[in-house]
Amino acid sequence: MALNRNQYKELFERLLTSNLSPEETTLLVNWLGDDQSDELSAGLIVEQLSLDTQMLDEQTKDALERRLQRILENIEEEKPVRRIPFYKKAIWRAAAAVIILVGMGIYFFSNTRLPDNGQQQLTQMIPANQITGGQDGAVLTLMDGSTVVLDSLGNGLITTQSGTKVMLKNGQLVYDGDETGVDVVGYNTMSTPKGRQFQMILPDGSKVWLNAASSIRYPIVFTGTDRLVEITGEAYFEVAHNAAKPFKVKVNEQTEIEVLGTHFNVNSYQNEETINTTLLEGAVRLKSANDKIELRPGQQAKSTNTGNIKVLNSVNTDKVVAWKNGVFDFEDASLQEVMRQLERWYDIEVVYQGDIPKQEFFGKMGKDLSLDVVLSGLEKSNVHFKIEANRKLVVLP
Repeated sequence: MALNRNQYKELFERLLTSNLSPEETTLLVNWLGDDQSDELSAGLIVEQLSLDTQMLDEQTKDALERRLQRILENIEEEKPVRRIPFYKKAIWRAAAAVIILVGMGIYFFSNTRLPDNGQQQLTQMIPANQITGGQDGAVLTLMDGSTVVLDSLGNGLITTQSGTKVMLKNGQLVYDGDETGVDVVGYNTMSTPKGRQFQMILPDGSKVWLNAASSIRYPIVFTGTDRLVEITGEAYFEVAHNAAKPFKVKVNEQTEIEVLGTHFNVNSYQNEETINTTLLEGAVRLKSANDKIELRPGQQAKSTNTGNIKVLNSVNTDKVVAWKNGVFDFEDASLQEVMRQLERWYDIEVVYQGDIPKQEFFGKMGKDLSLDVVLSGLEKSNVHFKIEANRKLVVLP
């Protein structure tokens, strides 16, 4: 069925408001892949991009402009047609992919140049649609070594340890106790496997969000002169203020973070190159084997295995804590960084066949999406893969 320009423009507008039927979406995608529509679709896409960026926040618009500019710089410009820039097929297909993914709730793209023939080599989609994103859940290890799986428990009392009640309230683990009269300080450990995340309130009232494949060890009552916890993986803290009893976080035996009352994020996964501590509010002091520094809001400290600390200014804190808000934020992320996040959230194993493609991504996507939707976005960014048994994702060259 052939449609005119106004009809296709209407389809674009409805796509961006998620009002397209599956049949109409197929019609639009097929039209974008028709060689006869090159000039018309290129002009319409450029027009729509300029109009619909109003829907995005300033940070996302800036990222989109930067990425599209990089694409344009890598593609030879041909003669203009009716005052509308007309580029090789790669550019309008690239822009079309951006628009389509925005309409799906995913603005997710790579800055690598597509092949001149513009063809996407789609690989076999196996039961990736059966691999869903993670959910709230964790394993609580009590002071006597026994464990409690929290995934399916409802609100209520879990146990009592040394007079301290351990409860679930509104999906959070909560402690209700008093440090007075406690003879022996016991420790609990909250662990999240791959595909799980959880929230808790520590005995002092501090709030903690644990990302997938992470853990936090803490006393059931904070006694003594400080409040010391130990973490692995990634955690976000909102620390209850207590100037008389500093809050300290020990990270992988390498770094100690001291705070009085603040909001900060720590990423300390073993397969990441550095331990990243990002401050959102307040002030923190970091100590490692070789360095001691203080952070201001908006700064990030990168601690290396050698004990050195490097400070970055004006980092994108929204990106850093996107995980706790149910979002993947892949701005300026490499393929390896993207895959490490997917490994943890979808409980998959990622391996690379041959050389690892050198790509950089941008954009956001909901963590509630099934793996097949995520992989579909990767394919549109010219990333190829296959899925094997035991939830193994093989990235192809």
